[in-house]
Amino acid sequence: PKDVTYKAELISPASDRQVQRALPSADEVMVLETPEMYSQVTLPHITNLLESGSTSWIQNILDGSKEKERMLLDHDDFILNVDTKWRSHPDAAEAPRSEWFEHESTKDLYCFAIVKDTALRSLRDVRRKHVQLLREMEQKGVETIGDVYGVAPQHLRVFVHYHPQFYHFHIHFTRLDNEIGCLVERGHLISDIVQNLELESMYYAKRNIATKLKTSSELYQRFGPYL
Repeated sequence: PKDVTYKAELISPASDRQVQRALPSADEVMVLETPEMYSQVTLPHITNLLESGSTSWIQNILDGSKEKERMLLDHDDFILNVDTKWRSHPDAAEAPRSEWFEHESTKDLYCFAIVKDTALRSLRDVRRKHVQLLREMEQKGVETIGDVYGVAPQHLRVFVHYHPQFYHFHIHFTRLDNEIGCLVERGHLISDIVQNLELESMYYAKRNIATKLKTSSELYQRFGPYL
């Protein structure tokens, strides 16, 4: 119909992981990843992904050569961007930011902050020394979202995924109305992470972490001997 508009997201070249994500969901199972499984299976898996250049696109976002129009904050230690999953967001390249404030699409709010430290790959890498960074990311993130979109902190969910979509540490900011990505078997609230690290610096290195994986995923296949 003439009055219907469509949006399409094109990724070129697309990695095998991105192709798998776009395919119909395979069977999913809960896996309890132990520290041994992480060191023997997950860490080599992450290393292979990074050496293959699968996260090279992140540097393009960090240095502003890609998605500059989506950047909300460029901090010394991290950046804050509009996530592409926020599909109802005004056209970042066309709509002036003055129109973003209290826009009707903020019900779908989804932003993310990426650290500039490449040594931080996932939740398993954070230690007590990173608490100040995590607090700064949360504080500056919610302040910026409030300034740009008019959404108050008490309406935001700030969390980390494990396992993440990509292995370069990042934090998600969503409005409470938006439940995308916040399932309990994957999401870890920043407030909980900070408290756990203050109790034990190696908390996320030492603990078993439950996570949901597709049985078709490479990581799940690598876990075979432990399952």
